[in-house]
Amino acid sequence: MSSIKQEVKINEELLDEKLEELEKARSWSPRVISKLENSIRSEDDYSLFRINPLKFGNEKNISEQEAIDLFLYGSKIGLFDMNWQLLCPECGDVVESFSRLRTLNTHYHCNLCQDDFEAVLDDYIEISFTIVQPIRELIFHNPESLSVEDYYFKYAFSQGTLFPDGSNFVEWLKSLTKIITYLEPNEKKQYELEIPSGYLRGCDRMNRAEFLFNVSGNTDKAIHKFSLKIVDGEFEPKGGDLSPGKYILELENLTKKRGALFIIHHPHDVSPQMLRFEPFLFGKKLLITQTFRNLFRSEIIEGTEGIGVRDITILFSDLKGSTALYDRIGDLNAFALVRQHFESLERVIREHSGAIVKTIGDAVMATFLNPIDAVNAALKMIEEIQQFNKRVRSSDIILKIGIHKGPSIAVTLNERLDYFGQTVNVASRVQRLADAEEIFVSNDVYIYPGVKELLKDFEINPRKAKLRGVQEETQVYKITKNRDLIQPTID
Repeated sequence: MSSIKQEVKINEELLDEKLEELEKARSWSPRVISKLENSIRSEDDYSLFRINPLKFGNEKNISEQEAIDLFLYGSKIGLFDMNWQLLCPECGDVVESFSRLRTLNTHYHCNLCQDDFEAVLDDYIEISFTIVQPIRELIFHNPESLSVEDYYFKYAFSQGTLFPDGSNFVEWLKSLTKIITYLEPNEKKQYELEIPSGYLRGCDRMNRAEFLFNVSGNTDKAIHKFSLKIVDGEFEPKGGDLSPGKYILELENLTKKRGALFIIHHPHDVSPQMLRFEPFLFGKKLLITQTFRNLFRSEIIEGTEGIGVRDITILFSDLKGSTALYDRIGDLNAFALVRQHFESLERVIREHSGAIVKTIGDAVMATFLNPIDAVNAALKMIEEIQQFNKRVRSSDIILKIGIHKGPSIAVTLNERLDYFGQTVNVASRVQRLADAEEIFVSNDVYIYPGVKELLKDFEINPRKAKLRGVQEETQVYKITKNRDLIQPTID
């Protein structure tokens, strides 16, 4: 809980208006909107700043997907601000925070850890939500008004940063802190402190400045004077060697901008640990959420590089004999059937935690977090289209599917969030191997934990295939219904 106490001021008329709009946006489970309203009215400022929708859903007994949808719709209507946060994997510092995907930097630097990182959608890009200022003003809307302790330990660091044993990283960081202070332009401050062997590390988050000193050797009983200045966005000096002992440390800000100095000491034998984070909504998961793609179509990734995705599962479906279908029943009738089939597939894909990226003619490209979701969706898609044909008393819509997984690049193509790279190409070409009501998967998909068990009641035919643009033959698996398990229909 936050130590900050502040009178809660709510714009009642605007809150009622937005909650009513949210309630009408879609069908919600019972009491979902009332649970949200109660949180907005009763939670402290820290709890309503960078809300983790997964944590919110878990605490309020709301399903994960409905909780994500709740905040996405809330952002769309202006109840919440959506934040894209680049997290330092070594300390959990929110190095950068953006309100739009288009302003997300693909490379970033942590001043505390003094290390560079590349942004990938799989992890360390956290999406959170903050109540908008016109509805309820939070002290965190104005970080310059925070105490320097709250600025660093609450505003600067992700709330869910943990050590592998589950202990809180920020609490440990507090124990290492030697100095934490604001420093106004042209202000000087002086501190007396004991500096033992180890590393003296510090940063000024506001000026993006950093320093690192190695403290080693024999302890000197004399009191040393040591001066650190902030000049043109850098510390002078910014590094070197010090002897253990007592120091009078003088800090001076020679810039025209306020500084926020954070200085810690840790022994030489403290080795970095791989941190973990409480589950949060990360970039890749958001981009494969159909609600996000439907509501935020205007979100684009700036630049020519795109943003990397280490691993994503891509499914392509297409219709067999669609050209003959258009010729046989006419364009209007065929198009109506194809549109209905798209609606059926979107529902199945959404139910299996995937999202449609685009349709290409009669084909669908969809993305999933993992092969289990994708294969489950593919099996259900075949079944759904069979039921669809029964409903329309036709056998004109015949599906064929291909699935592959691997790295990709998220890009903006034709004003649409899309994916680019060899994984996409291979997935498309694996789909082209399929015939009527067949699913083809690559070896990477088939060997994924749980997939073989999922397909135990289906007929699996492995084969090698030559795919265009791939030098070596590719191991693929054809999945069809096991005819021995199909029960005969008795009239």
